[in-house]
Amino acid sequence: MKKTGRINRSMAVGVMAILCLFMGVCRSPNQQNVSLRMIGEAYAPLDALAKIKGDFEKETGIKVEIVEKDHQAVVSELDQELSSRQVTYDLILMPHRLLGKLVEKGHVQPIEQYMSDPTLHDANFKPEEQLFSDWWHEISWYGGKVYGYPFTNLTMYVCYRKDLLANAQEQERFRAKYGRDLTPPSNWDEYNQLAEFFNRPNQGMNGTYIQGQQHVALWYEWLNLAYSFGGNILDTKHGWEYGDIVVNSPENVRATEQYLKLLQYSPPEAVNYNWDDALAALQQGRVFMGILWHDQTPLLEDSSVSKVVGKMGYSLIPSATGRPFAQLEGWSYLIPTESKHPREAYRLMEWAMRRNVQLEQTLKGGASGLKSIYDDAQVQKIPYIPTFLASIPIGKPKPTIPESSQITEIMTQRLSEIVTKKRTPKEGLDLMATEIQRILGSKAKMRFPVALTK
Repeated sequence: MKKTGRINRSMAVGVMAILCLFMGVCRSPNQQNVSLRMIGEAYAPLDALAKIKGDFEKETGIKVEIVEKDHQAVVSELDQELSSRQVTYDLILMPHRLLGKLVEKGHVQPIEQYMSDPTLHDANFKPEEQLFSDWWHEISWYGGKVYGYPFTNLTMYVCYRKDLLANAQEQERFRAKYGRDLTPPSNWDEYNQLAEFFNRPNQGMNGTYIQGQQHVALWYEWLNLAYSFGGNILDTKHGWEYGDIVVNSPENVRATEQYLKLLQYSPPEAVNYNWDDALAALQQGRVFMGILWHDQTPLLEDSSVSKVVGKMGYSLIPSATGRPFAQLEGWSYLIPTESKHPREAYRLMEWAMRRNVQLEQTLKGGASGLKSIYDDAQVQKIPYIPTFLASIPIGKPKPTIPESSQITEIMTQRLSEIVTKKRTPKEGLDLMATEIQRILGSKAKMRFPVALTK
């Protein structure tokens, strides 16, 4: 009798496992009492997730609370919670530049154990095949281990007034002045010409802007110029690697000099712009063009907040070398080491990668890492999607080493000094290189040594 009971119980467990695999769902008896807390940046894609999380709750019996705050508030709050080990969140969204620091300090956990668990992982989800693999490996992996899935893949574009480019009178005047057709810029000479031509402050419009505030937005925007000229921060292939410090390279000096040229065509207050100010300038038609994040561009096409709906065009950022590039950026779902419900957090993470969820987020302004989303007819109608897809094969990774947050802080401070003319480009970049060397020590050497005077 006892033997038969054990066999029956084993058969029941086996049947349950088969059902779990077939349905992609397994609900534990106590999941009715589980409540997950999640935090991320307050933007439309997370709003979309919050609106449809009820589907997950109904399917699993797991309650989900989503906390939305601005970029810096999310990073600051999580830094305090994770450092104190007093973590109140089960699932977090973080920019990938901070992944190395989180891993080194043991604040987040790998997810291989959950991916290999048939009671948690849907066998139909094959991330290596179905995601943009290179981007996933850059933003969600570290040291050969996977820590999450992409919440959003991000890059930056030139956003310009296509209605003005199509204006016959503007075309005639531009051709007479510059001897070429009025087209989106493919290099910085063309960008400068367009910025100069449309710089009309007396008419309430400037040619462009810079995001010059001492804010992480300045660092991100400057990186576009550095990549454009063939520069970088460290000479590495992947963000998790150490390599020569090249932030003060001749290429970066030229990139920074080009960046400063844009000041003459920018609103005077642009030295205090962050990414929100840049977006507002474009939305209100106060500038002809500027560089903006992918997840901001939907707000240019939203008639409730924008005066330029249907008037904007999108293109890759100009290249000074002739080689196209894009900034590789993204936020990932990560599970804190102290999560009280890591298995359920993984369930939520994987549920969020389903096609219907990813489609909803993409239609609300997200940038899905799921390749099949871009076959959808609704997505293909979004005006900036072709530029996003063009950026995927040419993304440039940035440092994700544990020291990356310190590097970002140093660079943001020195870039602010350059923008406000307190230092020349070469002085500021040389100082950056010296300070980065001090942080990295023997892990990296300066390729372009400097002798700084006191």
